[in-house]
Amino acid sequence: MSGKGVLAIWNDCAKGEETNYENWYQNEHLPERLGVPGFIRGRRYENLVDSPKFFTWYEVAFPDTLTSEYYMERLSNPTPWTRDIMSNAFVNASRTVCDRHIISGEVFGSTALTIQISDNQTKEPILNNIENDKNPSGIARVEHWIANTTFDTGAMAEESIRGRDKKISSCLFIETLRKEPAMNLAEQFHKQFPDMAIGVYDLICERH
Repeated sequence: MSGKGVLAIWNDCAKGEETNYENWYQNEHLPERLGVPGFIRGRRYENLVDSPKFFTWYEVAFPDTLTSEYYMERLSNPTPWTRDIMSNAFVNASRTVCDRHIISGEVFGSTALTIQISDNQTKEPILNNIENDKNPSGIARVEHWIANTTFDTGAMAEESIRGRDKKISSCLFIETLRKEPAMNLAEQFHKQFPDMAIGVYDLICERH
């Protein structure tokens, strides 16, 4: 059974802090987060084209996992390493708790396309383009994430250290089997929907 919630995060890393940032994410942060009851998986990506440089999403059992006592305790009491990262490395952060709607796909891909959709925009034209694609075999899955403000209490002490996070209204998350289909879709959508924030991300790792 797939998780019903998603924590979606985009961010950059301060110049000169890349090694410290990567060591923290792989050796402390991912294991810590996936140790929280209700966290199912975390997937990390790196931007192939632009900024934000990094994109991470966590699949959680339900959106209220992100207001659980255990998770709130972690956010309220960051480790010394996390405090260092939030102070010196983690910048330009966007963090949103979302309801997860899986539109299609039984597998994950190697490349992610994220399309942030504002309140005055609609996902239907993009989905119609995908449905009419002459080579749909390149697409592994399509999901729609919708912000759930009921369970988005912010990142507590972590957010107070790094500064206020940006938020999204909703996001189309598309994974392709290879980079080329994702790059082609991004180019096509940039031309058709220039006001939408579109990112193409290469998978770095996954942890259950």
